[in-house]
Amino acid sequence: MRYRSLLLLGAPGSGKGTQGKILGTIPGFFHCASGEIFRSLDPKSSAGQLFWHYSTRGELVPDALTVQIWQEHLRSMIDQGRFRPQEDYLVLDGIPRNVNQVHMLAPYVEILRVFHLSCPNRAILLERLRQRARKEGRPDDAKEEVILQRLKTYEEETRPILSCFSEDLVLHVDATQLPYQVLRAILNALP
Repeated sequence: MRYRSLLLLGAPGSGKGTQGKILGTIPGFFHCASGEIFRSLDPKSSAGQLFWHYSTRGELVPDALTVQIWQEHLRSMIDQGRFRPQEDYLVLDGIPRNVNQVHMLAPYVEILRVFHLSCPNRAILLERLRQRARKEGRPDDAKEEVILQRLKTYEEETRPILSCFSEDLVLHVDATQLPYQVLRAILNALP
């Protein structure tokens, strides 16, 4: 079975997590944020140590490990009854992160709509990430060199994902709007 999925795509700080969390509170949506999955890993486990090794340098976790951890998490959520694939949209946030992951996930997900949260003003993204680092105690967002590396990685590896989908599936949303305005644009464009 392929999960009916909505993909939130945007640079770090564009509001993917904010929108995903909001959608996840609405019945019929299950928010699956790869960053939250990774940060919940036991730091003493081999997967947890690998995640921190890459994350603290602003790098992405290797694809095979990312997809494996994602699959295990979803199976656990299904077993717990928190994600009901027959009823819920799966809201993807942070996965897939590159074109290879799009292909690796294709047997498991049917992407019904891609919401590209666009924020060309990098100063806004930097400030949002600094605020998030202070507010949520996320050391991976605190160092400017790590933030800049993450933005560069997004442009080089993640943004090209847009070319994997037909234009009629992609909605470009101005992420500099207020969160409720971004949410309205997303809800109005649901399949």
